Amino acid sequence: MNITKSIVSVFILLLFPIIIGLEVQAQPQPNRNNTRQVGNMLKRLELSSSRFRNSLNVALVQRSVDQTQPQNDISTFQPGFDLAIKQFRDQLTRRLAVASDVEAILQKASPINSFIDRNTLNPRVKNDWASVRTDLNTLASAYGVSWQWNEPTSMKVDSNRSFRLSESELTQLIQQIENGGDKFRVSLTDAFDRRPYDRTRIEGNMNDALRGFKKATDQLRIRFDARQLVSDDVQRLLDQAQPIDNFIRDNPLTERAQNDWSTLRTNLNLLANAYNLSPSWVNDSIFTNRIQRD
Repeated sequence: MNITKSIVSVFILLLFPIIIGLEVQAQPQPNRNNTRQVGNMLKRLELSSSRFRNSLNVALVQRSVDQTQPQNDISTFQPGFDLAIKQFRDQLTRRLAVASDVEAILQKASPINSFIDRNTLNPRVKNDWASVRTDLNTLASAYGVSWQWNEPTSMKVDSNRSFRLSESELTQLIQQIENGGDKFRVSLTDAFDRRPYDRTRIEGNMNDALRGFKKATDQLRIRFDARQLVSDDVQRLLDQAQPIDNFIRDNPLTERAQNDWSTLRTNLNLLANAYNLSPSWVNDSIFTNRIQRD
């Protein structure tokens, strides 16, 4: 009898992992779409969003839209949409993207959709936004997310005193800037090792600029974590980034260094927009574009 019980016990122990495995398989799993297919969807969304942003900027210059009303101030919710797309790209690269990441993009897109519906804009803007919505719907469908575009959205003001980005989004963005600064310093050092620059002057000036940028980033983090108003600290960080941007534009560095700075500058633009600031390199690019058109 004892032998029979022992055999049954051993059988149950052997069967237990199989049962657990079946239960785990029966639970809902994260979406496992082909990464390349989702990557192509995301690339189309990034391109259509860029076209929309450009055509909208032109339309806002050419036609007056009352942006004194919060629901019409496109600059207060466009940065959040751009950041949500970027964060989804980061998640997808790490193969961690799930349905909630797609929903975050859609939530940030809804105020823009309401803005387009409320205002009379030229057909190009309407068509470009329609393309963005099509790409968003395709991505949502791939992750089994349904979305109602006609549902109203509320504008939330967080403790950072801005409804451009939430506090959690700003926390992530500042972290990305910190990480991006460290990554750029490594790639810039490698670029100097590969190029015949005047180490006694140019490299020394850039090292000073990078130390100033690092100090400004650390100060921004300290004041943000202390729940203090940080708009002045953001402006100081942008000022510290300006000489670095000038150097990168004027000198042909390695592709790695160029890409790392481009990523870091994109995050700096998002942070500036969140606090209604404009980096000087934005004005420089607008001026250059006008010269080229003329």
